[in-house]
Amino acid sequence: MTKIRTLVVDDEPIARERIMSLLQQENDVEVIGECSDGGQAVSAINQQSPDLVFLDVQMPGTDGFGVIQNIGADRMPTVVFVTAYDEYALKAFEVHALDYLLKPFGRDRFQQTLRHARSSLERKRAGDIGRRLLALVGPPSPGGAAPGFGETSSMRSPKLDRLVVKSGGRVFFLRTEEIDWIEAAGNYVRLH
Repeated sequence: MTKIRTLVVDDEPIARERIMSLLQQENDVEVIGECSDGGQAVSAINQQSPDLVFLDVQMPGTDGFGVIQNIGADRMPTVVFVTAYDEYALKAFEVHALDYLLKPFGRDRFQQTLRHARSSLERKRAGDIGRRLLALVGPPSPGGAAPGFGETSSMRSPKLDRLVVKSGGRVFFLRTEEIDWIEAAGNYVRLH
């Protein structure tokens, strides 16, 4: 089981303790640290590369949005904002926060957020694996990148001669010339 490496950032010790106690009850979550301000958060994110960050909005010095700005939205881990103020919700989703926990929150609401985080992180991991597999099996494009990655609209995608097929928990590499026909089977595809 892959643990969700989690960082808790809040300037209020009681709020940090509440989140930490809820997280410690989860088998698939590893709390890798806690921070009391935005500066510490930036440093911890850069050094420890967490998967998930519970991030307070209002903190002395660098606030939660400043943390995202310092790290860079493209390099920022999955973020759940935790705050007592509802007026920042729209801005939180504009910076692609996964969720917005409004203090005080209950255990059920926290569990809902964790389910959402698990699903999001699983999709992200699956996408990363898919991109790596495609880079391994696909022919190189003119720029040396995997097909479809780094290409401009003026470039022509090369023809793939292999497919990656997952069936029964196993991964197979199938040459396209071996396929006679393809049929839809509900939410799946059947290759013949």
